[in-house]
Amino acid sequence: MRTPLGTIMTSAGELEICLTDQDDAELVRSLLIEAANWMVSVGIRQWNPEQFTEQEIATYFAKREIYLVVGPDGPVGMFTLQQSDPDYWGSLNEEGYSYLHRLTVTPSYRGHALGRDFIYWAARRSRELGRKGLRFDCWSENRKLNPYYSKLGMETRGKGALNGREYILYEMNSELYRKL
Repeated sequence: MRTPLGTIMTSAGELEICLTDQDDAELVRSLLIEAANWMVSVGIRQWNPEQFTEQEIATYFAKREIYLVVGPDGPVGMFTLQQSDPDYWGSLNEEGYSYLHRLTVTPSYRGHALGRDFIYWAARRSRELGRKGLRFDCWSENRKLNPYYSKLGMETRGKGALNGREYILYEMNSELYRKL
């Protein structure tokens, strides 16, 4: 059963954010596959639709908090938070931060700066949970998202590598994190 956590005002209207549970596993999977298919269609090779198996999604519920963003007509997007991320962050990993992953926005809601709204909400949620800051990674070859993250107040903390690919490691500017 979903746990409502509040709403956020966005340029697309007021949206509800819920913490999901295993009952939403197929919905989470479908949102991620939809996002991966879109990435492939525009030449971004960051995600592969086949990676989002039922087994993969089941592990998310064991290791992550999964947040679903819902509008008046249904799901708008999602993202996950976890307290540690040694796979991507390696020796730079530090417990006590929120590590954001799998941020997606459904096609009908793209273009409303919801990625920013989700990231900033995730920062506020992380503060509520007593975490030190917000971190995430992005494939180094994603020429659209990396500049976008810098504009949002993210600072580069290094590079990581996983499965033969290089990732840029980001942390939200500490002043921005405190004032959001």
